[in-house]
Amino acid sequence: MKKFFSVFFKIVQILLNLIESWGGVLFLGLLFLSVFFQVILRYVFSSPSPELFEIAQYSFIWTIFLGAPYARKFDAHIKFDIIFLKLPRKVQLILQILFDLFFCIMLIVTLMPVLGDVFFYKIIKSEVLRIPWTYLFICFPIFMILTFIHNVIWIVKSFIELFSGKALPREVEPWV
Repeated sequence: MKKFFSVFFKIVQILLNLIESWGGVLFLGLLFLSVFFQVILRYVFSSPSPELFEIAQYSFIWTIFLGAPYARKFDAHIKFDIIFLKLPRKVQLILQILFDLFFCIMLIVTLMPVLGDVFFYKIIKSEVLRIPWTYLFICFPIFMILTFIHNVIWIVKSFIELFSGKALPREVEPWV
């Protein structure tokens, strides 16, 4: 059973890395290229491209909604934690577990209505490229699912530290 969970978590970790890291890189690269070519077309050839502008907009949205769960993976979001850090470690862990549980419940409760809205948007198409909005905004439910997974991982790590007294090793952020 322990081996099953080990293999399962390794597969989940690989899939998360593929989606977040490589998906984020893909959309950030697409954003960079579309803005780069927009500048060239606009200022060198005096011919702006609405297609590239639309690609840049949606690439930016996808980059944001894939980057946020990636930051959550490393617990790297900006926090106002001056008071929180003054508390004893066990109290910090309990508060963190409660907050993460609350956020997970909110994600679960809102996921189905969000999916309903996203799939409703298939009738609306983007202005220039005529892409159904479902494909453009499916990044939000993906963001919700990825964030939920990372919150559950942090809840498990916090419980382990709370009951064993030993903190699990943290993954090193790739940007450090």
